[in-house]
Order: sequence, then C-alpha cells, then structure tokens
Amino acid sequence: MTLVPEQYRRAGRITNDVRTLVKSFVKPGVGYLETCVYVEKEIAARGGRPAFPTGIGVGDVTAHYAPQGDDRLTFKEDDLIKVDFGVHIDGYVTDTAATVTFNPGYRDLLDATESALEVAIGAAKRETRTGEIGRLVYREASQRGFRTIENLTGHTLDRYVVHAGKSIPNIYVPGMQSLKRGDVFAIEPFLTPKSAAGYVVDGPAQTIFSVVVRKRTGARELDEFADAIWNERKTLPFTPRWYSERFGVAKVNEMLKQLVKKRLVRSYPTLVEASGNPVAQFEHTMALDEDGLVILT
Repeated sequence: MTLVPEQYRRAGRITNDVRTLVKSFVKPGVGYLETCVYVEKEIAARGGRPAFPTGIGVGDVTAHYAPQGDDRLTFKEDDLIKVDFGVHIDGYVTDTAATVTFNPGYRDLLDATESALEVAIGAAKRETRTGEIGRLVYREASQRGFRTIENLTGHTLDRYVVHAGKSIPNIYVPGMQSLKRGDVFAIEPFLTPKSAAGYVVDGPAQTIFSVVVRKRTGARELDEFADAIWNERKTLPFTPRWYSERFGVAKVNEMLKQLVKKRLVRSYPTLVEASGNPVAQFEHTMALDEDGLVILT
C-alpha cells in the first residue's frame, strides 16, 4: 500500500523530464521569458500544469522573479542561472530547481550545492527533525568553503499548497518538527560564497501572486478577474503574464493592486542576496512512503 497519491508520482516524472530539457535549453543568448514559456509548454505537453510561475534567478537574484511579457533579458556567458519550477496534477504539487552556468569559476559552488542536497536527502528519514537536516546542509557548505542562505528553507507540500506547514532549514534550528510517514516535501539548499551576508532581502519587483481568500468585492470586472484566477489556480501562485492577453497588461496590474490592497491576494517580492553575492540552488521533491524515502523528481 502506498501513501503517496499517484498524481504526485506523475507530476514528479514530468518535473524530472522537463528539468533535464531545461539544462540543455539554457544557453547564452537565450531569453529569461523564452525559458519560462519553454518550461510551461513542455509541462503542458506532458499533461501537467505549472505549480507556480517559473522563476529565473541570475546571480544574486535568488527567488520569486517571473519574467513578464515585456522582459528582454538574456543569459550571458558569465551568468549563474537558477531555474525554479514545479508541476501539479489535480493540485498535487512537485517542486524542483537547478543551477546552470558557463563560467568555470562557479563550478565549486555548484558542486558544493549539489553535494549539500545529497547529504540532506540521505538524512531525510521518519522522525528526523528538520533542523538536524539543516545542520548537515550547513556543515557540508562550510566544509566546502561556502555558506547557506539562512532565511530560505525547504518545505512540505500539500494539495494546492506549495509551502505547507513544516520548513526544512539550511542552517541548524532547534525545536523543529519531525518528518512523518506520508509527508511530501522539497529540500532546496541555497549556497553562496563565505564572504556573503548569507540571507536574502526583498527586491523591488513583484511578479508572483496567490489568492489568500476568495470573497466577492462587488465590482463586476474585479470579481471576474478573481474568478478566473481562482478557477484555474485555487491558492497556487500565478503571474500577471498568464492573464495579460485576456484582460490587458495595464488592467491586470491595476486589478492586482486592488486585490492586494483588499488582502484577497498576496504578492511575493523578488528575493536577492543581501550583499549582492551569487547564489546557487538545487532542489528535489520527495516523500516518505510505507517503504521509506521516495524521490519524486
């Protein structure tokens, strides 16, 4: 008997296939937006849907940047590029990330980040406190001459929920919850140079949003927009680009401002490393099934 719904396994297979393609697709000269559209197309072609907007993090940009329709940025030879995406099947979510670079100077950072993820996966067992996993990630990073981002964590997943309940830190935190049988979770070490601040702060861009609560506003156009989001996403994150063709770019941005002001929708600011240092990230989604750990992605 399995504790992991088949939808998680299907989403995991799609995620794994698309991550492999992305590593080959990302090259100097390729656009940020072009990459996101490619990821979404490949997810859909395999019968999945994006669990959240594909994130592109270059250099010190660490999370929550989703290019919009007017984005003209392209990857450069010296870039350190993080691609963070997820897949859902009927609300069952998987989450992954990989870092790509063409600059050999970043090789040690990438190797250390992948190694930290492997160490964390090896420790992910039933009744393990998540803070202990963070201790091992931090130790692996330190031994290799790097440090972790202290205010970003892995997380459990639930149906239509990307960040559910438990956190899996990248430093030691006492008193954290334990992993349990049936938990589905993502582990995602973020590593940066030893000289970096080692934490992220909010950047100016806000390109990812999610519905907090579904309530009528009494404004027909605003309610139609909110209904469209809810019917397609429930509480899963979305990006304005997905609705701009239907409603218009300026109108979408204005309606989102109103929904955020009414606290019906929340925004996720782009996160950047506080001292401007580059950050690498690798991530897998896994589950604790009856027979132990299953890596879904």
